[in-house]
Amino acid sequence: MGRLFHHFLGHGAEVRLQLCRPDEIDKAETELWILDVGSVELQQLSPLLERLLTQAPLALVNVSETQAQQLVEKHPWIGGIFSSHATREQLLAGIGVLLKGGTWMPRALMEHLLCQLRRLRESADALSELTQREQQILSLVGKGFSNAQIAEQLYVSPHTVKSHIHNLLGKLGATNRAEAVFRLRAALA
Repeated sequence: MGRLFHHFLGHGAEVRLQLCRPDEIDKAETELWILDVGSVELQQLSPLLERLLTQAPLALVNVSETQAQQLVEKHPWIGGIFSSHATREQLLAGIGVLLKGGTWMPRALMEHLLCQLRRLRESADALSELTQREQQILSLVGKGFSNAQIAEQLYVSPHTVKSHIHNLLGKLGATNRAEAVFRLRAALA
């Protein structure tokens, strides 16, 4: 892989490559980690990415769009993503950006991540619009309480609980109790 990668980059590229095995990572000194996802078994990938957290910037090569999305969501310190069809120019430009502390991601992945961030922001904003009673009820819904149990705990009627749940679902833009709890947890994370 290393020789092919070096050949792909070309002799004119001012990039020095050093291959290392996963057991050599802690001893290696590097300015940028480039991990070939295709060369690592799936069950070994997450532990390896965890070990690279405190190391130099990290980029993944030969990664599918679906894999990239899952890996970046789980390991947000991944700074670069290069698909198997990335051109030499894209790879060199991306390496340059990463070495300067930037991020290099495919447009579709960046759009997906921005949409997620916006949804989280909207959920956090919507949570601030909930009344104290609605927040209490949502918390109890998150603990699995039924309307009757919530009513008993808060000394109100089940109809009042149902009304509060209807109102908080509208404020959160959620279609059901589970979605409302998910938005609550996402906003608090």
